[in-house]
Amino acid sequence: MGDRCLQCGFEYDTVTPASAPVAIRGFPAPYREALEGADPQALLRVRPGPWIWSALEYTCHVRDVFAVYADRSRRVLAEDEPYLPSMQRDERAVRERYNEQDPAAVLDQLAADADGLADVLAGVGPEGWERIGDHQVSGRRTLLWMAANAVHEGRHHLGDVNRVLAAVGEEGGPPG
Repeated sequence: MGDRCLQCGFEYDTVTPASAPVAIRGFPAPYREALEGADPQALLRVRPGPWIWSALEYTCHVRDVFAVYADRSRRVLAEDEPYLPSMQRDERAVRERYNEQDPAAVLDQLAADADGLADVLAGVGPEGWERIGDHQVSGRRTLLWMAANAVHEGRHHLGDVNRVLAAVGEEGGPPG
C-alpha cells in the first residue's frame, strides 16, 4: 500500500487482515471517554475555527465512515470492481446536522457501526482482501486498503476530537 498520512503519521502498511477488525472495534471506547469527559458538555458542539469541525461533528463523521465502509466492503466482496461514490463528507455533515445530534446516541451508533464494519472484515477470506472497488475520489483500491483507511479515519479523527476539546476548553468554553 505504501500510503502515509502526513498529518498524523498513520502508516497504511501497518494494517493487516487480522488487525483491522480489532482496531475498528477498539475505537468506540476512546471516543466515548473523550466526549463523556467534556465539561461542560456544550464544548462538544464548539468549533475552534471556521474550517474546523466540533468534537461531535468529527465523531459523527467517523460513525458514518464506519457505516459507509461496511457497505462498501460488502459491495466489493459481492460485485466485480463496483463503483463507490463519495460519501460527501462535508455535505453530509450539513445535511445530517451533525452538530445538533444527541452525543449519547452518536456514541451508541458509533459502537454499533464499528461492530458492523469489524464483523464484515472479520469474515473476509484470504482471497477477498485484494478485491477492488473503484472509488470516485481515491480511484481503484483493494479491500485491504479500504480497511486500512477506515482504521486511519478512526485514529486520525480521534486525535482531532482530543485537539478540538483541548482547544475549546482552553478558550474558556463556548461563546456566551
